[in-house]
This record gives sequence, structure tokens and C-alpha cells, in this order.
Amino acid sequence: MKNIRSIVIAGITAVMAFSVCSCDSYLDVDRYIYDMTSLDSIFKRKSLLEQYINGASMYLPREEILWWKGEDPFALTTDEAFCSFKMTPVDYAQGKIDRFSSSYDYYNRFYKGIRRANQVIQRIHECEDISEVDRRDFTGRAHFLRAYLYYSLLRQYGPVPILPDDPLPTNGSTESLSFPRGTYDECVDYICENLESAAAMLLDERPDVSTYRVPTKGAALSIISRIRLEAASPWFNGNPYYYDFIRHIDGVPYISQTKDLQKWGIAAAAAKRVINLDKYALFTVPKDADTPELPKNVPNGNFPNGAGDIDPFRSYNDMFTGEELALNVSEYIWTAGFNNDVLYVAFPAVMGGGNGLNVSQQLVDAYKMVDGYDINESSQEYPYPVEAEAWKPIGNNGKSFSGYQMPAQVAKMYDNREMRFYATIAFNHRYWEASSYAGTEPNKKNLEVTYYIDGTGAAWGDHPDDKSFSGYNCCKYVHTSDSPKGGYRSKYFPLIRYAEILLNYVEAMNEMEEGVVYTDEDNNITVKRDKDEMRKYFNMIRFRAGLPGVTDAELNDPAKMREIIKRERQVEFALEGRRFFDLRRWGDLTKNVGTFYGMNVNAKSSNREAYHKRTAMTWQYSIYTISNKLMFYPIIQTVMDKNVKLDQNPGW
Repeated sequence: MKNIRSIVIAGITAVMAFSVCSCDSYLDVDRYIYDMTSLDSIFKRKSLLEQYINGASMYLPREEILWWKGEDPFALTTDEAFCSFKMTPVDYAQGKIDRFSSSYDYYNRFYKGIRRANQVIQRIHECEDISEVDRRDFTGRAHFLRAYLYYSLLRQYGPVPILPDDPLPTNGSTESLSFPRGTYDECVDYICENLESAAAMLLDERPDVSTYRVPTKGAALSIISRIRLEAASPWFNGNPYYYDFIRHIDGVPYISQTKDLQKWGIAAAAAKRVINLDKYALFTVPKDADTPELPKNVPNGNFPNGAGDIDPFRSYNDMFTGEELALNVSEYIWTAGFNNDVLYVAFPAVMGGGNGLNVSQQLVDAYKMVDGYDINESSQEYPYPVEAEAWKPIGNNGKSFSGYQMPAQVAKMYDNREMRFYATIAFNHRYWEASSYAGTEPNKKNLEVTYYIDGTGAAWGDHPDDKSFSGYNCCKYVHTSDSPKGGYRSKYFPLIRYAEILLNYVEAMNEMEEGVVYTDEDNNITVKRDKDEMRKYFNMIRFRAGLPGVTDAELNDPAKMREIIKRERQVEFALEGRRFFDLRRWGDLTKNVGTFYGMNVNAKSSNREAYHKRTAMTWQYSIYTISNKLMFYPIIQTVMDKNVKLDQNPGW
């Protein structure tokens, strides 16, 4: 941080310098504050101060709005899914934005929230009717907000300016209010320092669900874990692609050109620190009479030593659907309120939904068979069907397990898959309950949805694009009672959950060189490439899903283990908004995102075999143009024009 202060007092956007006289200026407090009371009065009273902090949190990105009307420009920039109809995020994936585009221009919005957080940190001592416990907690919240808003800037724009901690004067000169960007590592260190400050002051837990977006100590430490893992990853750690991404005022590379392997140790220690809180655990649901028997190669011991006493489907499914109250989900670390637009996009049009999300065949194929084998190397006990058999129905009376129903017409290619598959992917002939619907219209509940051109999930009414072009949709957040025509169950969206911490820990350890030890002396944590630790925590994820654990041969091979971890993250966090950030940090985005595949939805229900063939998608919103310049969003040109100290991102 001394380097930040000496090299660049990072901070304020150029637009500040040219709008200091406007009441809408970035440097001014929101206009409604003046309508309510004076700024000085706000910092005298606890109730107004808390409103002010809550107002600052409104500048955080709405990560829970995943697709339609989504606030995340990267939500559709992956190999997970595309949308049937025009959604704003697709512009970025198709390369239709530029440095003049106002689409997803959050640069000033995030800095405005940072300004608020700075005001709280600097003036909270003025509050007269607040306890010291609340004063510390409010200060911690402000540090968290400042850190997460900078992190949001870093994710979207790459290295950014960092404001001086003291609020800047509104009458400063253009020169005094203009600052260059910090380097990536400087930004990471500053963000983590603020999160450390937040963790030291925030409460360990919140008393009720109404405080769902208010962070805790565990949330602050968990975001450090995420950031440190990203900073250690190849795209941001010695990446030669950025050899000429240089700060022009002093010639310093924005992305260090020297690979620092110690960063993996820092990341591993950060994850272990959250584990050592002993506060979080993977969410599980006990087995009952309709829990299916485990395959023979899955340990039958009690969780976390096996999956013998849990229901793997419900243990994953019930976290997301609202079946379990958020406060009872031991895995939730930081959450947001759920946005039902996500469900509208997922639901078939005939049932009142938008029918707009097309999950890719690539994601479908990533799910393993129920005994943990890849579909391309399946076992004799649970074989993946050959192409000539894959389209045929499972027959009999279908299947049911863990409260989940598979109609008899479901294709064999979807049979005997791992439980996370059924909790996430809506495929042809899936059964949709929608039990909250109490009307009399046909096909609004208890519907077997099919995506043939003449199926129940085909386009509806005067909206020809409201259909599935891939033959798949997302059911991850859909409760059996949810219905666009009835109502939606209350639920929460996990901004970060404990499964991520465990996989962060395993990945960071796997990348540490054999024999290298890293010690975090401040927190008394020592880490190395410990195969027993890797096995223990990786297997927790596998066993919760009802799958066998990792083998010795896999643990002994860092390259093989790396690919296993990547696959596990792809499936575990499917359609949660994490995929872009993983693919980017690994340097895999341009390799993985190309042609989408799905089923042949132009086939009729009378030709099942033709339907169930992998088909390249040619719909206009499935054509992505992914290049390296899309790793960072461009800084809008109006900002660049007003601050000569800023450098634009590569390619823009």
C-alpha cells in the first residue's frame, strides 16, 4: 500500500473534475439527502446514518439479476447458455459495444458508492446516539462496501484509480481531481486491506433474513479468498498478453509480467482462514424413504466421510429453490434477495414464462453419470447410451426419487446422471409442477414440457422467439410451487457460499509447487500442496453430490487435478454467475466459448431420434464473438477525455 501512495494516489474518475459544480455531480451527496435533512444531521443520528449506509449499498452490482434485464455485462459471456430474445448482456458477448457505449457504464455509479463509504468512515465519530458495538459494525460495513465496489470496478474494468481515503474537496482543480490507474496488484492489495478492516469490525452473524445483503466477518474473509485466488491465476499473474499494457506516466505494467507462485500460497491461506472459522458447512438434507441407493463406488459412511446419511438431490436442490429457509442454509455466507425475473426467463411460455434461457449442450455434457464416470467413459453398471439408443425413452412408468419425477418419455441420455444435473437442467419431457397456480387455464401446472417444434414448450402466441432453441432450460431456482401465473416461493440468491471456499482451497493448494510451504504468520496458518487436505475438502463437494471421491492417481498429478477442479467448478456453480470469472482467470474464455450446441428443436415429436441429436446453434443471439479485449470492459470515452492520466484497456 505504500507503493500505492507513492506511485499513485489512485482514485477519482475524470468525470468528477468536470462536474464539481453540478448537484448531480459524483462528488455531491444524493439529492434526496438534502430533501430529507442536511448531511451534517445524518452523521449525528444512528437511524439516518444507517439509512445512508444502506443507500450506499444500492450502488453494489445486482448480481442476482442473472439474465433478462441483468445488471452483469458478463452474465451471458460464457459457454453456459444464451438467450432466445434480445437481452442487454448479449451485446457484450457479441462485441456490439465500444468505448462510446453507455451500456453497462457503471464506472461513475461504483465510485459514487465509494464516495458514500468514504464519508461514513471519515465522519462516523460524529454520531452521538450509537453504541460502540454498532459504531464498529457500521464502520466495518463501510469498509466492506468500499472494498466490494472497488472489486466490482476491478472485475469489470481491470485496474482502476483508487480514491484517497479522505473525501476530496469539491472545489479542487482539474489536475488535483484527476488520478491515474493503480496496477492490478495495487488494487488487489488495497481491496483486501479494506476487507481485513471490515472483518475486524463486522458482526459474526446477522439476526434475521431482513439483513440479507449486510455483510458479516465471514463474508469479508470469503471475498478475500475469491480475490486472492483470482490474483494468483494465470490471466492476472505474469500474463504475457498484457506485455504492452503500461501506465504511461511511469512505464509500470498494469498486470505484472513476473509470475509469482507465492500468490497460490496466499490464496490457499485465505481460504483456510474461512474454513478455520468453523462457522460454515455444506448444506445437506438427511436421506429418507425415497432417497435413491448410492452406486457401489460411493462411500456409504455418514457425511462428510461419505453420502450414506444424506439425500444428494435435496442437499443441492433445496439450497436454491426456497425449500429451506435461508437462515437454515449453513452454506450461505453472503446473500441477496432473489429476483423473480430469473424464474420468468426459465419458465416455458405456455405456463406464463418467457421461455428464454437456452442452456448449452456443453454444460449438459459436463455432468457425470451417477457413479462419477464421464459420459464418454461410462461404466458398465451405468452406461451412457450409444447414439442409436440415446433418444429412446426410459419407459415403464418413468422414475421418481427424492421428490423428483422423471416421466417415462424422458430420453435415455438423461437417465442415471448425477443429482446436480436434475437439480439444474430442464430437458425435454421434464415435469413442471407449478402447484401454486389455482386457476383453470390448461397447461399452467403439472405439465410435461417438450421442446419439439410442436411440443408444449414451443413458441407461444405472437412471440415466435419465446422458445428454447437448444432444448434445455434452467430449473436450478425453480420450486415445485413456483408459477408465473400463481406465485413464487420466497428465496435468496447466494453471492458466495461455502462450496466456493472449499474449491478455492483445493485449487490453490494444487497449484503450489511440491515442497513449497507458505505461512500466514498473522493468522498462524501454514499451507502446502497437502494431498490429504485436498482429498478431504474436495471429497466433501463430491460426496454431497452423491459421487465418488478423488483418486490417488488424480491427486498425484497436478495437471490432471487442475482439469478435475475446473470441471467441478463448472458443474457446482452452474448458472450462478461465476463461470465468466473462472474462465477468464484461467485464460480459458476464448478457448471454451465458441459454437453453442443443443438438441434439434426443429424436429417434430413424431421424430424423437432426429430431435435428440447434438446440433450446432445458429440463432442470432447464440453467435458470440469472444476475443481477448473482452476480458475488460472499456472505460467510456467521456471519462477518458476528461482525464489525461487514464489509459484505456487493451483493444479498445
